[in-house]
Order: sequence, then C-alpha cells, then structure tokens
Amino acid sequence: MAGALVLILLLICGGLIAAAAAVRGAVSAGRHDRAAAEEARGDVDAACLDLEERLNRLIPPGATTGPAARAEAIRDENTAARPFLLELERLRADGHRLDQSWADGWRQVIEARASYADALDRAADGGDPAFYLAPRDQDAEPVADELLADGPDACAGPLRRLINPSL
Repeated sequence: MAGALVLILLLICGGLIAAAAAVRGAVSAGRHDRAAAEEARGDVDAACLDLEERLNRLIPPGATTGPAARAEAIRDENTAARPFLLELERLRADGHRLDQSWADGWRQVIEARASYADALDRAADGGDPAFYLAPRDQDAEPVADELLADGPDACAGPLRRLINPSL
C-alpha cells in the first residue's frame, strides 16, 4: 500500500514537472512570436517610410495639367511603389508574419491606379473621361479602409497619397 502511494506521488510530481515545462515553453514561444511580430512591423514601417521618401521626390498627379501628364505622374508613383511591394514579398518569403490580404490590398491599389492612368491616356487622345475606381474587397468595402486599419501608422501617409491619384 505504501509503495502504491509513493508511485502515485511520483506520477503526480512527474506530471506537475512536465506541465511546468510545457507552460515555460509556451511562454517562451509567446515571447518569440511577439518579438518576431515586432521585428516584422519594424521592417514594414521602414519600407513605408522609404516609400514615402520616394513619393515625396515626385510631382503629385494633382499638380499636373491635363490627363496625359496626370497619367505619367501616376505611373511614376506606381514605379516608386514597386520596391515597397517587393519588400512585402521578401518579408513574407523570409517568414515574417505579414498578412497576405494586406499585401494583396496594396497590389490592388497600384493596379487600380494603373488602370486609371490607362484611362487618362485614352481621355487625352479624345476618348471618354477617366475616373479612378478604388478597389473593393469581396464585401464591397474599400480596400484602403482595411489597409489603413490593419497597417502600421508609418504606412498611412503614403497610402493616403496613393489612394487619391487626383491629389
């Protein structure tokens, strides 16, 4: 009987030790996950600040005269955004926890701007007037709203400039 009690106590102690080790591992993993998320956010912040710097060196589309010049300015800004899009892809490939739908939203904004620039070219050649159509998600909500809500503050300025190609 005493041997059975000792065996039960040993099993309980062993279980408690194993549970404590599991909790310690989970806490350590949680710290690692938070550190990785902070690092990824810092990398995205830096990429957004770089994008903003490139955009600030360009003439905004709204400061141009006529549809052809506006189309050219939009394409210049889109070219400035390409390194940012590539950086988002690199971060995901490196295992950073970057939401794919957030990165896709940025691509959708650039694609909508490219379509608008094409429409401006047609308008400059005597075609129909051009209108910018902001991309929307599957629920018909503006993609830009999600990008602003889900992204770091450093991305707000460049995003606001890019979602308003008439400014």
